[in-house]
Amino acid sequence: MAVDLELKKAFQEQQIRMIETTQQLKIADMQVEQLKRKQQHCRLTAAELGALPGETRVFEGVGRMFLLQDMEGIQSVLASRVNEAEKQVQKVQSNKTYLERTLKDSESNLRELVASKRAAKP
Repeated sequence: MAVDLELKKAFQEQQIRMIETTQQLKIADMQVEQLKRKQQHCRLTAAELGALPGETRVFEGVGRMFLLQDMEGIQSVLASRVNEAEKQVQKVQSNKTYLERTLKDSESNLRELVASKRAAKP
């Protein structure tokens, strides 16, 4: 009877870990999607600005105001945002790989618990 309660408790703990890991994986997927949208937005903005003449007045939004900037400054800011988003995507992807590995380990541990519980019952 005591072994059965221990197995039940371990089973519940593994199940909770799996649920938490699955939730973290979903969050990581959403973060990657958001960062890729940010990259695409910056690339599209840079492409549109590249099509404009060099002497065009461009403004950058800062809070509730707009600052007059030169075209090169805006282009460099957009390029740095794309690079920063790419670094963050790589970081989130590596974290996602770790979470997937953790989820697989939890699933295998859960299967082992179920198998041991079935083997223990005569």
